Amino acid sequence: MPDELDVSGGGTAVTTEDLESSATQLERLTAESAECAAVLRRLEVPTAAGFNARQAAVDIEVAAANLEQLASRSQQLVNLLVTAARSYVVTERVVSAGVRSLESQLAGWLGSFVPGLVISSSLLTSVAGGVWAGIAAGGGLGGVFGTVFKDGGIPKASPTTTEYNRLITNSTTVSAVRALVQASGPFVAGATGAPTGGLDGTAKGIVLPARSLGLFDETPVKLVESRPLPTTRPPADYVDRLARVPYGDDEPGPQVVIEKYAVPGESPRFEVYVGGTVTFSPVATTEPWDMTSNMMNAAGDQSGSVASVRAAMAAAGIDEGSPVQFTGYSQGGGTAARLAASGLYNTQGLVTFGGPTGQVPLPDTFPAVLVEHSDDLVPALGGEQDNRAAVLVRRDVFGGENLPQQAVPAHHIEYYLQTARLMDASGSAQLDATIARLDSFTEGATLESSTAYRFERVGGG
Repeated sequence: MPDELDVSGGGTAVTTEDLESSATQLERLTAESAECAAVLRRLEVPTAAGFNARQAAVDIEVAAANLEQLASRSQQLVNLLVTAARSYVVTERVVSAGVRSLESQLAGWLGSFVPGLVISSSLLTSVAGGVWAGIAAGGGLGGVFGTVFKDGGIPKASPTTTEYNRLITNSTTVSAVRALVQASGPFVAGATGAPTGGLDGTAKGIVLPARSLGLFDETPVKLVESRPLPTTRPPADYVDRLARVPYGDDEPGPQVVIEKYAVPGESPRFEVYVGGTVTFSPVATTEPWDMTSNMMNAAGDQSGSVASVRAAMAAAGIDEGSPVQFTGYSQGGGTAARLAASGLYNTQGLVTFGGPTGQVPLPDTFPAVLVEHSDDLVPALGGEQDNRAAVLVRRDVFGGENLPQQAVPAHHIEYYLQTARLMDASGSAQLDATIARLDSFTEGATLESSTAYRFERVGGG
């Protein structure tokens, strides 16, 4: 299983981790060389009989000068490596922006020639109705995907899904899907004449006609359970944060966990952990962490999962001034990103794993780490990653080989936990600096309470 991490400033295809690591080592060499030179210059040359004091002084001077020259050249290399890493980021951004612009223009041009594919309600109704009929005839979504279990809402593999695992768990396929999703907005805009061609427009273009079939109907939500969890200690690393996200058991469980911290002389602060999709059904039932919420998150509207987390935060005593950090997995990552970017809260940090966050515009006012597997389709459904100020971590989990008997295996939380362990042990300057900023949020704080919350939809089918 590949252990390489691609760590960048956000969306950069070139790995900068090695450059930064080398720069850090050279900085140590610079400091040590300069210190050794200073020590040599402070030496007093002995004057004992038979000792060539003059030659010793010359040798010491030569050694000190060489060390100072080494320190100077080492510092020059540090500057070059830092410049190279930044240049990679800038170059990739320029190239990516140019390619994206051309893709958008082409997609919009193509869409303008085929508006009937988008605006013909009879065609859309026939296609969507046929798909839904096929799902129903196969025994519901379980008949298509196998029995759904609640490890982030990822289905167990059936013979049908296993057959396609090698195709869908492939970084090339994921990149193609990401590009297709990104281009879908301009395509729909070109076909419908809509003023904008973003991913939110595409989602709305799907949701609105689908509702005539009873799909993606958003509903109110209600709190049905809140219970205290054992209090431990503040999160200390990336693994610790992901491990606190609620996920996976045989019975309906909590979707949100909120920790409250007390700091002497300050207002309380909070850590919010948001779980992943529980069901893939496009028909809203009682579960807010469903495909309806996924679609509404993509559309940029208030989803059941967003409404639930906001209600949980209110119940925990979080208001617009309360310092808060968010951690989310899968749909929880997208939900956490939406809340962090909303401007409604005093957000101090964000970490997401496997979330479709690419087109959620995050401000650069707080540290953010976005973790995506290159062979995981779910983050690709969020389009291209546009959050350049965030630290983006990517990893190809399987490399197309030795795939487990699971559907969409690279999205399973156990593999994101493996990635989090690699992040903690990587020595990456970016990752270490960012986790230090995130952990400083609870430095000197006392964990007062940890509470799990469960919500249901009101009036779901």
